[in-house]
Amino acid sequence: MTVLRAHHASPVTVYRVARMDAAAADTTTGRNVRTAHATVARALTVSVDAVRRARRVLRDLGWSVETVRGRYMTATERENATRETGSHQRRFASTRCLTIPARVQAMHPYPCGVKKNPLNPSRRIPSTRWRATGTSKNQPRSTPLTRQTPPLGVQKIAARLVQRMPWLDRGRSGHLMGLSRGLVACGVTEEWTTQDLMNAVEGDHQGLGLLTLPPDSQKNPRALLLHQIKRAISNQEPPARARQTAETARREARAAEVAQRAAEAKTKTTMPAWFRTALATAQAASSDIT
Repeated sequence: MTVLRAHHASPVTVYRVARMDAAAADTTTGRNVRTAHATVARALTVSVDAVRRARRVLRDLGWSVETVRGRYMTATERENATRETGSHQRRFASTRCLTIPARVQAMHPYPCGVKKNPLNPSRRIPSTRWRATGTSKNQPRSTPLTRQTPPLGVQKIAARLVQRMPWLDRGRSGHLMGLSRGLVACGVTEEWTTQDLMNAVEGDHQGLGLLTLPPDSQKNPRALLLHQIKRAISNQEPPARARQTAETARREARAAEVAQRAAEAKTKTTMPAWFRTALATAQAASSDIT
């Protein structure tokens, strides 16, 4: 309440602005919030000053950090924006990142998540009747599932991904097999190629306006890559099918052209010998007269 009174901000407005920033941020990292004050104000039907005060409250409370300060565009940048998008933008909005204050993390019962103990696969499930007596029962160990070997083509794709991005290699045995299983779970088949996957991820990033994060900034970059691949190729056919369809169409067009030429050659009549002789005599006579 002290911060709200200091900035003369309404709690409802602060909450609504925070919801708008969360919707504009990256879903996995909370970064790249580039919405301007005026844009948020129009969406929430409030004044620009109200949005500015609300974001100052979020900044002071530790929920938002301004990483890049907004500025006016140069003449070249304005010309490029007008030529490419037809917009009349004159300023770049500030870039913000959503954060979680340390005081809030300490209140969470599992701030680092729940980790499974590989040495004790059984779980403690308290019973309603036994909870009153302070006892619990162990769940019996389940039979491990048999993992299927990924197709050879998918394993080759995983190997080429490791060649392009060496940070995917965790230095442990079986990392390629684990990456191959992850690709199969994402929907990757042998019809895809490594370049097709990279093009799909890049196109998905451009369509959503996302930036490529450096691998060193992620705790599990391989899981992030698999998530991006799954999102990029969902509901999409492999480009190899389109290429195969185009190649088939070209072959059919070529075969039709050859067949048409053969048919025309069969219907074409040969010039008689006497007509060729008369034509040659007429041409020679006309050349003598001239």
